[in-house]
Amino acid sequence: MDNRKETYDFICFSELAYEWNPSAKKNTETKIRKRLISNNWEYNQQRIDYIRSLRNDLFNEISLSNKSQYFNKLNFDYADLADFNIKQMLTDLKIKYNEINNEDLLNIIEFAIYLFYVR
Repeated sequence: MDNRKETYDFICFSELAYEWNPSAKKNTETKIRKRLISNNWEYNQQRIDYIRSLRNDLFNEISLSNKSQYFNKLNFDYADLADFNIKQMLTDLKIKYNEINNEDLLNIIEFAIYLFYVR
C-alpha cells in the first residue's frame, strides 16, 4: 500500500475520498483538476463522476463495518485492512467498475478501507 504509482484514477479517488460534504464538490474538483494538469492529463468530468460513484459505494459498504458483506474480523483488538475480504470486494466491484484496471481498483479499495475504517 505504501508505493502506489500516481495514476489518473487513483489521483481522482485520493481527492474524492475526503469529500465529506456535497457542497465541497466544486473545491474537490478544483484540486483534482490541478493535480491532473500537473501530470499533463486532461480533466474528464464523466470520469470524475464515475470515480465519485465508486467512492460513495465504498464508503457506504465500509461504513457498515461488521454489517458489511465483506467484513471478516478475526477477533483482533485493532482495526486492520484484513478485517475486510479485499479479494471478494475487488471481484465484485470489478463487475460494476470495469473501466478501472485491477491494480488501481485494488489500491483504491485498500486506501478506502484504511481511510473509512482503520483510521
